[in-house]
Amino acid sequence: MTETNIQLGLAFAKTHQQKFNEWVHTPEGGHVANLFIRMAIGLNRSGHKVGAKLIFERIRWHFEVRRAKSSQYKLNNNYHAYLSRLAMERVPELAGYFDTREVGKPCKVVSEKVITVRKYA
Repeated sequence: MTETNIQLGLAFAKTHQQKFNEWVHTPEGGHVANLFIRMAIGLNRSGHKVGAKLIFERIRWHFEVRRAKSSQYKLNNNYHAYLSRLAMERVPELAGYFDTREVGKPCKVVSEKVITVRKYA
């Protein structure tokens, strides 16, 4: 008996990685990626080690506040991890600059200790 794979007409949701890959190849995504890389290079050369999220939020501030919310750029919170990987992949001097985690894996439980949170009135 042979097994036949039949593709059903189901629409599967795209992963964050797939959405990022599409977005980064748009003019807006390419511009944001280039800004991210330039900022990372500048910070690296000045001896500052920062997280990708800080650079990402600085770019968001630039478009949201400095450009008086007239910007067409909207930054997806899920993209900063992919931007850091892209920067380290494309620019040799940034290799290893950002700390990364495995994408798509749940956080590891470090302790089963119960934490009591005090109520404040």
